[in-house]
Amino acid sequence: MAAVLVAAATAATLTACGTDDKPVRLDGTFEQQLPPDQARGAQLATEGMRQLTSARSLRLNAAITKGSATAGTAQRIEVSLRVDRDANCTGTFDGGQGQRGELLVVKGGATHIRFSEASLDGLLAQAEAQDPAAAAGIRQRVALVRGKFLRMPTDKVAFSKGMCDLGSLSQAFDGLGDEDFNGTVRAEQPTYRHGRRVIPVVDVEPGDKNVMYVAAEGRHRITAYEAEQNGERRVLKLSDYNEPFEVATPPAAEVVDASEFGGPAGADLFEV
Repeated sequence: MAAVLVAAATAATLTACGTDDKPVRLDGTFEQQLPPDQARGAQLATEGMRQLTSARSLRLNAAITKGSATAGTAQRIEVSLRVDRDANCTGTFDGGQGQRGELLVVKGGATHIRFSEASLDGLLAQAEAQDPAAAAGIRQRVALVRGKFLRMPTDKVAFSKGMCDLGSLSQAFDGLGDEDFNGTVRAEQPTYRHGRRVIPVVDVEPGDKNVMYVAAEGRHRITAYEAEQNGERRVLKLSDYNEPFEVATPPAAEVVDASEFGGPAGADLFEV
């Protein structure tokens, strides 16, 4: 969907400007112009990506869904994060029962998460219903982390190398990260999406379900991106470009090291 923008036509050279009986010859190389909607789409996509890659900070709201509700396999993960170029990150996550809470990363360091009270209560209730014999151990872990932040092992963090890294966020745009475009996208008529007036930029190839939404007025910043592939749907919403925010590492007294739990039960219990 992304490649090198079609080069501008080579400047023509006007020669043989002699007497009236001598013809004027125009030399040069020309390439076919893009249809207006494709030229506009390439322009908007390029500008949108430039605004994204130059942003110092922004807010990201993401929802990832897959599976089937009818078959009982539906899964949904939602995050709302503030991220910046200094690898700071703070916000909330919701991965379903027992997987809801706060998240923070300071300057690319350790990831800390704090589960909500309701999430811990739901997780404990589920453990007691499924295996009462093992519920005592789960109850102890829940008591240890209630109201505190968990410092997560690097290999158990779903965010530190993805959405919390503003520098690599463009990878989520499925190939739209190249600086220029070759006319394989087109701009559609302005519309409203997620409460904002936007211009959809879509692939010209039929069947592609990826759409970039660019602000219709002012700076053409990317406001949303929707993609669907192999039964997984992603909806990313971007806002608060360059708005500063603060994040600080929690005090040691409010932190529990998740690696202390050990074993598959501890790792699974607190994995976001």
